[in-house]
Amino acid sequence: MKKRYATILILTMMMIPSLLSADSETAATVNLIREEVITYDDLRSKVEEEQNQLQKAGEQAAAVDPKRILDVMINDIIVLQGAERDGYLVSDSQIEQVIAQQKASLSQQTGQNLSDAQYEMSIMNVYGVTLPEFKAMLRDSSTVDQYVRNTQQAVINTFPEPTEDDINAFFRTNRSQFMNPELVRLSHIFMPFDESNKASVKKEMDKVSRYLKYNTYTFEELVPTYSKDTESINRGGDIGWLAFDDDQMRQALGPEFFDEVFELKLGKPSGVLESNSGFHIVKVITHTEPKLLSLTDRINPESSTTVKEYIKNTLTDRLRQQAYLKGIDSLVAELRAQASIDIFYTGESIL
Repeated sequence: MKKRYATILILTMMMIPSLLSADSETAATVNLIREEVITYDDLRSKVEEEQNQLQKAGEQAAAVDPKRILDVMINDIIVLQGAERDGYLVSDSQIEQVIAQQKASLSQQTGQNLSDAQYEMSIMNVYGVTLPEFKAMLRDSSTVDQYVRNTQQAVINTFPEPTEDDINAFFRTNRSQFMNPELVRLSHIFMPFDESNKASVKKEMDKVSRYLKYNTYTFEELVPTYSKDTESINRGGDIGWLAFDDDQMRQALGPEFFDEVFELKLGKPSGVLESNSGFHIVKVITHTEPKLLSLTDRINPESSTTVKEYIKNTLTDRLRQQAYLKGIDSLVAELRAQASIDIFYTGESIL
């Protein structure tokens, strides 16, 4: 019997270092509806992730506080457990619907029917995660949003309207940003080309240009007959406004075409101009010089929104977002009071 007790004692003593080692690897435990463990490896991974994000943004990675990261991880677990307990979990089928809608939208924007592999590649390029990881992120964020909006309406729907003083102060502080650049509004006759048909397309456009030069037909008469831009044909070739400081459009159309357009005389059709996408005959409908806007001016020529209305909407969105964050804080505080939380991380270096 003594030998048996001795064996049990030896086995027990052998287990003690192992148990202590397991405890030392636990940074925190969280239990609202079940216990979840946050390990040092989990915490270390999150800290490194935020450090990498700060470095990419050119900020100091040393600013990452593991205690703060651990607190965020605890809050995430509590809110998701609370959502599960209270019936606000977003289902996998709902996420699949969102994914399908997003894929369809991207297909429409790119003008091609994206395959699953192409869609997953776009997710990786934009978010830096795989599709399963993206779905998990989307499910968690959608769940939290649904939970907050359904349980904290009294908080998130209560925020003050911006006052006249708020609007005027914002305008004075940011006045230099409220300027319309030099703008032209254009109509065009357009024919696309590729290397195989460039010469023949140019010949056709030269013919159209001669019709205009010798007043055989008006610009408006030629648009529906010759222009291949189906979206603008029913508007007399009107393609809207072009801003001189729009670097994205300058690159898309080509700098030479861009500069030629801004030198055109008002109302007089151009000769044949070449852009990166095809040949154009362009007519400038309106040409405006740069202008510092007042509160009563429209934010841009195509908008009915005034600067004052734009500022009010901007400030309202900020106040609404602040109220939403207060709603999250309120929900987290309620759930933390109901949960059992044990924190073992004491602030030592984990890297």
